[in-house]
Amino acid sequence: MTDQRIILANDSRLMREMLNRILLKAKHLDVVQQVTDHEDLPAAIQQQDAEWIILSMPADNKIPDWADTYLQKHPNVRIMAVSPDGSRVNLKWLDKREQNFPNPTLQELIDLLEGNLNKKKIHALQEVV
Repeated sequence: MTDQRIILANDSRLMREMLNRILLKAKHLDVVQQVTDHEDLPAAIQQQDAEWIILSMPADNKIPDWADTYLQKHPNVRIMAVSPDGSRVNLKWLDKREQNFPNPTLQELIDLLEGNLNKKKIHALQEVV
């Protein structure tokens, strides 16, 4: 399995530091850059060739619309938004499909990033919308 390259784009420094420490312990995840402003993401994605962007989830629990622009330009990137309290994770791909995962465990979060969850487990984790 190849390492998944991750850009942390959380507004909160504390959230970036916590995620970085957690992800450093995962075998196949590599945090390649941290950015504080989403406007810095295009250059970071281009330079780092990242597979994942992890950002803080806004108050409305939706991945921001500006993410669609980045996904159009970088179709291999996936976006993960994590709620401040860790009780919710949303994923988004190029096809504008969004998946919601309420109350994931830390291991489930890592498995999602590494691609280790089978379809049955993902379906069980998903919130029915």
